[in-house]
Amino acid sequence: MLPNLNLPEFVTSIPSSDKEVFFRPFLVKEEKILLIALESGDAKEIENAILTVLCNCVNMDVEEILDLPSFDIEHLFLQLRSKSISDITTVKLGHQNITDCDHRTSVDINLNDVKVVFPENHQTKIMLTDSVGVSMKYPSLRESYTLGDKLNNNNVESVFDFISENVEYIFDNDSVYDDATHEEIAEFIGNVNKEQFSKILDFYNTMPTASYDCEFVCEKCSTKESIQIRGMNNFFS
Repeated sequence: MLPNLNLPEFVTSIPSSDKEVFFRPFLVKEEKILLIALESGDAKEIENAILTVLCNCVNMDVEEILDLPSFDIEHLFLQLRSKSISDITTVKLGHQNITDCDHRTSVDINLNDVKVVFPENHQTKIMLTDSVGVSMKYPSLRESYTLGDKLNNNNVESVFDFISENVEYIFDNDSVYDDATHEEIAEFIGNVNKEQFSKILDFYNTMPTASYDCEFVCEKCSTKESIQIRGMNNFFS
């Protein structure tokens, strides 16, 4: 019988809960899964490959990982990639507002400097009136997959159902209504006005994400640029 290779173990904190979890670097066979998915260029296949690798390497049950919001997944994968391959990733960045130079400059980013940022205007408790509000919970990875399919099918009713699923509770000055049924919450959401609904949508529009403020000088025209990189996929483009 061939000998086993001992793998190092690392620890990180999940941004949404500060819970510590342990993980090991991914192996060559798992890197192969990622590379095949990347070569396909199919977003769904890439997502599934990342999920497979996380389930193999992170000391969490599959169901626990599926219940994490997307920004926790981003954090875990960036940490995993950092310990498995290198702290440094190289991305090619172009200009934001200059049209006479289309050069893309190679920029090295230390993945340990990439943080999940909670925007200052992001709120989980949203006041719809002076006295009535909703408390929102972050959609899980499982729910995000479902929402993507529903949006692609232009299923407006399903989107309302999705939002209703993510209402943790409704409250006013006197009570917290945390035992309402899904149907009751859906009816409540259907009765808000456009301005109030926009406040709820802002919860999704301002959700935390992996972020890095990058400054670089264009290799071609020497113009200095400052760009905020957001979202896991953009750190490997």
